[in-house]
Parts: sequence; C-alpha cells; structure tokens
Amino acid sequence: MGLGHSYNPMYRAEQDVSQLAKLMDFAKVTMYHNVAGERLVKYIDNLGASMLADLPKQQLLEFTYRTSGFNESSTYEQLHATGLSADYVYREAKRSVENATIPSLRIYAGIDAGLPTDPKSLKTPAESTKEGVLAALRGGAHGIILSRKYSEMNLANLSAAGAAVKESVD
Repeated sequence: MGLGHSYNPMYRAEQDVSQLAKLMDFAKVTMYHNVAGERLVKYIDNLGASMLADLPKQQLLEFTYRTSGFNESSTYEQLHATGLSADYVYREAKRSVENATIPSLRIYAGIDAGLPTDPKSLKTPAESTKEGVLAALRGGAHGIILSRKYSEMNLANLSAAGAAVKESVD
C-alpha cells in the first residue's frame, strides 16, 4: 500500500499512520524531491487562491516549510527550478520510519527518477537521484522504489540509484 505525501499540514496531521499500519506489511512513501518543487508551487498557488489569498505566496511557502518540518531555502520563485533538497528526503524517511508504530512495517522511499514535469521545472539530474537514494537510506528507509514508471526514467538515473545502493552497503 502506498502512503501519499502531502504538503498540507492539516492533512498530514489527520493521517493516522498507526491505523493504516495495521493493514499493511509495507508502505511506499513518496519522497519525490525533484518534482516536489513544481508540486509545492501548485499547492501554494491553490492555497493562495482561497481563504489565504491575502498572504503573499512566499509567506505561504515559509508557513508550509515550518509546519511540515522542511528545512528548505528555495524561495517560491526558485522552486520550479530547484525542487527540494536531499535533506528533505532524509527528514521524510526518518519521520516515516519513526511514525511506523508497528515494528514489522517496512518503509520504502519512493524516489523521483524522472517524473514528467512542466517545461520550466527541474528535470531530474542523475546526481540528484543518487543523493535522494542515499538520503532515504540514511534516514532509515528499508528500501527504495524508483518512481514512477520505468518508461519515464533514463539510464543515467537508474545507474545513479544503483551506485547509491552500492555505496550505502559498502
């Protein structure tokens, strides 16, 4: 079963992982740090078009960073081009493993290895895939699931993921 990730702090607070954990042996938690920039911008745009329309988008982003525990420095204007850092992956992996209340539940990190993005957005560099895999494993993830579809990935990203796994076991 996959656990969806959300930038919405209210949705995150409502998720009762302990109840979900009773129903699964493993969870794939999406930690797509490259495409996260584009997706976080869309979330901020939607949030800023509703009840929080009076707040500047940069303030909404900073609020989201703080309430979600993201230690990110990219501004709203930069997010499309930068995505989120490997530190984001590390923190999400660590948070997910710590929140797995059933010791047998395995957490697999869904790592972006070439998800399609808008033309102005970051295209997943191989080095970023490697950094994401290493960060997820350092954060305690039990394994990696390269996402989303093999047809979207390129060989450089797959090789980088393999190199990261080798590096982590050496």
